[in-house]
Amino acid sequence: MIMKQLFTSILLLLATVSFAQENEIHSILQEQVEAFNTKDIDGLVENVTDDFKWYFIGPDTLHLEVSGKENFRKSMESYFNSIAEVKSEIAEYAIDNNRISFKEVVRYVTSSGITQSASAMGIYEMKNGLIYRAWYFF
Repeated sequence: MIMKQLFTSILLLLATVSFAQENEIHSILQEQVEAFNTKDIDGLVENVTDDFKWYFIGPDTLHLEVSGKENFRKSMESYFNSIAEVKSEIAEYAIDNNRISFKEVVRYVTSSGITQSASAMGIYEMKNGLIYRAWYFF
């Protein structure tokens, strides 16, 4: 009887830890979307590691878009300076261990006033509560 209670307690503890980790990972994704939608570059940069890497994956291509926290800052500054308005929406997501995969739809208005949208699949890998790696499939 004691072994059964111990086993049940361990399962409950593991489920609680897993649920807490999933909530933390989902919260980071939500924070990134909010920061992106308000063009809060400091908020975006706060959620990535110093050795952050962002990969772009397109048809027959894979390239390193950004390496490092400060290069990420510069990239986002350049991006936000090139568009008038931008909004991101996460259509769906799934969490597996320390990764969250998601479908993102971005709607934006170019500096010439043209409204466009783009959709991508993304994956964030977390390390110590921050985004360590990002992959975007366009």
